[in-house]
Amino acid sequence: MVSDSAELTARLTALIRARSGNPYARASGLEPLPGHAGVSYRFVCEQDQRHGAETAAPLVLRLAPAGAPATGPNDVARQARIMTALAGVGGVPVPRILWFDDDPRWLGQPFFIAEFVAGEKPALGERRFEADEMRRCAAAAVAAAAALHRLDSRACRAAFGEPVELASELDRLARLLDRPTIDAQLIARAPALRERLAARIPGAMRIGCVHGDFQWSNCLFRDGRLVALIDWELAQVGAVLIDLGWLALFSDRKSWATDDLVPACCPAPEELVVGYEEATAEKIPAGAMRWFRAFAAYRFGVITAFNLMLHRRGKRHDPMWETFALSGPRLFERGLELLG
Repeated sequence: MVSDSAELTARLTALIRARSGNPYARASGLEPLPGHAGVSYRFVCEQDQRHGAETAAPLVLRLAPAGAPATGPNDVARQARIMTALAGVGGVPVPRILWFDDDPRWLGQPFFIAEFVAGEKPALGERRFEADEMRRCAAAAVAAAAALHRLDSRACRAAFGEPVELASELDRLARLLDRPTIDAQLIARAPALRERLAARIPGAMRIGCVHGDFQWSNCLFRDGRLVALIDWELAQVGAVLIDLGWLALFSDRKSWATDDLVPACCPAPEELVVGYEEATAEKIPAGAMRWFRAFAAYRFGVITAFNLMLHRRGKRHDPMWETFALSGPRLFERGLELLG
């Protein structure tokens, strides 16, 4: 990983010139972007045409975390392939990918460079959305989820990969907790929830393209419209209700120990489910929806415990996980409540 911003800017300039074919192009104004997955920067790409007008476009650079293998959520080239595959798909707005590469010789890590999309999030630390605006944004988000789930997943497997079974995902998450440095108090109720989830996996669920982290922090809105769905590192082909359960989790005040993790004026999970049913013209069995909401609580509880461990060990500095960890035990309890 290139740690010096001046060096990274110089290497970005060399990359842009090579990829664009413009020997006068240059990167400038490099600044880190907030986030909890990977390393992101905003910068300006200046296109000096010499014999024409000089133009400047804001772009985003995403790099995998330093020292981490470029696999799974750290595979930024895979994320770029997914967004490229979705470019122009009606109802699923994604940032336009300009360049990406697995080769670390350019920037020290695999990377992608995308257009910068201006928008706002109704999430922690962002502007408060008023009730009318939040309702329009929620409807737009649910419509985008329905559009994504309508895609022919077979045509997308080259980018998304082969389907992931729910039982396999439960096993993978359980293995993340098999670390002696995981906070045992935080995950005390995790085994009970996992056992109940494993015993009640719904059958005959619709399979499709899944974002995997479909929540308010990954939705960029402008004037009540969804202008970009970002952060595709957890995307997969799987049960599409994973996304709806995830959005419901981040809209359910009963799942969190603090009040600031759910946006103000956010529709209740039940309202989101009704909106999704209207958008898809499909009725979701109540028991199946409760399962996917409980699964979301388990999944984020596991992710929180794992990332908190990395943070406290100095492997990946991100104090935000200390805030999420306050709700860790409550997430597992909420999952058990939903299953009854």
